[in-house]
Formats: sequence, structure tokens, C-alpha cells
Amino acid sequence: MKRIIFLSGLLTLGLSAHSQNDVDAIRYSRYGTNGTSRFMGLGGAFGAIGADLSCAAYNPAGLALYRKGEITFSGGLRTTNNEGIINSKSSSISNAGFAFNNFGILGGWEAKNDKESRNIISFTNSQTQNFLGKTRMSSYTNNSSIVKDMLNIANSSGTSLNSFYEDLGYQTYLLDYDSINNKYTSLVDTKRSVKQTRDLVTSGRTNELNFSYAYAYKDEFYFGVSLGLPRVEYTSTTTHSEVDDKDSMRINFTSTSTYTSTYLNEPTNLHYDPYYKFRGFNSLTYTEYFKTKGSGINLKIGGIARVNDNLRLGLYYHTPTIYTLKDEYYNSMSAVFDGDLTNPKNWKDPKDGGYFNYTIVTPSRISANAAIIVAKIAAIGIDYEMVNYKNASLSSGTVADFAGVNAVIKNKYSPGHNIRIGTELNMKPVMLRLGYNMQGSPFGDVFTGSFVRNSFSVGAGFRTKNNLYFDFVWVKTLSNEDYYFFNTIEQKANIKYNATNVSATVGIKF
Repeated sequence: MKRIIFLSGLLTLGLSAHSQNDVDAIRYSRYGTNGTSRFMGLGGAFGAIGADLSCAAYNPAGLALYRKGEITFSGGLRTTNNEGIINSKSSSISNAGFAFNNFGILGGWEAKNDKESRNIISFTNSQTQNFLGKTRMSSYTNNSSIVKDMLNIANSSGTSLNSFYEDLGYQTYLLDYDSINNKYTSLVDTKRSVKQTRDLVTSGRTNELNFSYAYAYKDEFYFGVSLGLPRVEYTSTTTHSEVDDKDSMRINFTSTSTYTSTYLNEPTNLHYDPYYKFRGFNSLTYTEYFKTKGSGINLKIGGIARVNDNLRLGLYYHTPTIYTLKDEYYNSMSAVFDGDLTNPKNWKDPKDGGYFNYTIVTPSRISANAAIIVAKIAAIGIDYEMVNYKNASLSSGTVADFAGVNAVIKNKYSPGHNIRIGTELNMKPVMLRLGYNMQGSPFGDVFTGSFVRNSFSVGAGFRTKNNLYFDFVWVKTLSNEDYYFFNTIEQKANIKYNATNVSATVGIKF
């Protein structure tokens, strides 16, 4: 049964408002380092090297360097071992899962009346993002309980409670309304230290289908275009728990209006019923869940010029991607009290889950590329890419829904700068590869700083005499970011992300 609050004669109910925000737009705007194992082995620096099916998702002009047809499949294992640091205490947690990287098929034919020119068509399915991850942050609270945050918001909110947050505390009896002093109070002693743990669990992927056409003109100029159809699935579960493992909060009613307690910050004017049965706070678990599914569309165009036998220069442009998305979501709270340990108080909003349809437009991308070829023995690729995160936006059927969010995006974010560098050594029939991929922060930082991703890769390949080949790669991706727990309390943690991909590709040329 829902608790109803009467304030100065006004009926106050929770406000239902699940909100998408700037973080959602930025999430789908940042690619990973995925593709064939050869592509990953060079850090993705194929903008001017070309002749890899992953080029369809980056610079489709690179497909025009093929001289034979090809079929490839790539997959492997992704592991994460993230570290959460809060109040100088570190916690690590691992996760692992299969990672599909790429499938593609390509074929071509000579241009009519020009044997030095050719046409190429391809179909590829590439995973541009993998969201698998787990992070834990755990320590004893330092005057920073989630209930204190709820109290701060509730006591400043006037006549309404947010049904996704502080009203969950009220419905599970963590909060009570002191009608004498006209303020909210709590059965959680916000001055006591309790064990606090927050787990962030994410999963999902963005896989993009690309239908591509490329043209090689006399092996001097190469042009390409890809129609991209990405499909995204993302699930996030945030679980916040607090436990009074020292049994420091006890309360005992001596009458219907008086009580004694061990509280440092004693609740005021608690209602006798049902609080006389609770006898103090034991633990709570707050959960935020949402799942996003949808699809998008974009266009990619690119070109490569062979300056001479040793140098190629490339350029590509990606239009903004328009995603049509649907969110499924709920928030919940479960509270356990000392006098009723086997009967937790639970509340979920929306009760049967909520749904919301909206659109995200991610920014366009532009990139300049160079490749140095050394006598068919070695290749070095260098790519620079710019993404202006200020241009991301959200929208729905009601313009006002995201006016504030879009203003935040324009003011908060900056152009991002990405650099990819890779080299390949051809020691027939073995190929050796090294790569580096730096994805700059959406706030403008490069190489170091929060939200900058650095990936390092080592790879090898083997070519057989019957056109069958095998490639292998190891990729380590490192980044860190600050994480803020609450809206009204300065509770900051630092997360160090650590992901490893071990992948293999099998392919055949025909």
C-alpha cells in the first residue's frame, strides 16, 4: 500500500519522471577499437592503409584496395577488471564474456574498358561498441548515506517527492514526515558510519551493418561509401547498499509518543505505528535499472590518394547517426529493520516498469589519414579523427522534454580528438603488428586525464598457400573517471577501467 503524505492540507504524491540525459548521448558517440584482428592489431589505423573489411565502418575507400574477394569472421574473449576507489579504499571486480567483432564478405570486378580500375561491393557486420563491465566501490560512509541525500532533497522539494528517488525512501519507511516541525526525518542515523557498497553492472553492444561500394581509379585514387545501420542494446544496473554491520542504531518506544535510542542524530516525532515494531535500521538496497534498445542510420564517405609507391593520404567523413531508441526502466528500494529482519519493506516505481521512446543524434566525424609503405615489407598507419560532442542531441515528440539536456550538452562538452597509430611487418608467411589508439575525452583532454581511453595492441597473422589466413590480437584498454554518488553530498569516487580483448580472425580470399 502506498503511503500518502498530507502537508498543510495538500496531498503530496511522488513525481514519476525517468530522464534520459547527456550521458546517454555521449555513450553512443564514442566507438571502441573493434573489427578484424588485423585492424585491432594496428590500433584501427587503417584510414589510408586499406584492404581490410573493417574499413567499411571507418574509411570505405580502403575497400577499393582489394584485388581479390574475401570472407572473414572475428571473435574472442573480453575481460574487465575495474577498480573503484572511495575514501582511499580500493575494490576490484572482474567480468568476462564472448565478444563478436566482425563478419564480412567482399567481391569485385574490373571496370568496363579499363583493366586498371575496379568496382568493389561488400557487406559487413562490425561491433563498434562493447559495454560489458562491472565496477564496485565500497567503504564505510563518511557522513554520506544515501538517506541523507534523500532527506536533503525531500526537505527542499516543497510539496512533492520524486517517485524514482526520495519517495522510495518514504514508501519503505526509511523516511518519515515530522508534521510538528514540518520536515522529513529518518530512521537511518546519518551521523553513524555504515558499510556502503555501490555496484555498476553494464552489458550490451552496438553492432553496425554496412553496405558498401568502393571504386579504384587506375590504382591512384580510391573512393568509397557505406550505408551504416547500427543496432544498439545497452543494459545498466546500479545497486547501492548500506548495512549497519555494527548494530549502532537501536530505538525503543516507551509510549506512543516517546522513545529512547542509540542514535547520534535522533529522528524527531516518529509515528508510533509502524515504527515501534522496527527497533532500528539494519540495511537498505537501492536499485536503478534501465535497458535501451534501438537502431540507427548513417552514411560514410571517404577517399584515398596514392601519392607514390611509399605514401598514401586519406580522408573520410561520417554523417551524424540518428538513433531511434526505447528505454525500459524502474527504480526500487528494499529496507530491512532490526525488529523485522525477515520482512523487508519493498517499493518499485513504476510498479510494472516504465517505457519511453526518444531519438539520439550523435555527432559527425571527420578524419585525415596517412600510410607509409616500405617495399611491401612494412606499413605504418596514422589516423587523426575529430568528433564535436557539442553537436549531440536528444529529442522526443515533445520539444520541451530535452531542451534543458541539449543546452547542457552544448555548454558542457568540447570537440574530441582521436589518434590511431599502427605498424605491420610482413615476414611471409607471418605478419607482426603493433598498435596504439588514443580516444580523447569529450571534454577536450588528450593522452591523459579523466575519460581519455588509451588502447595498446599486439598482433600476429599467418597466411597459408591456399588463401586461408589466421590473425590474432591482444588489446589492453585503460581509462579513468571521477564518479559522483549523490546530488547534494560531496561523495566522489574514482574508477579505473581496465579491459582486455583477446581475439582471432579466420578468413579466406577468393
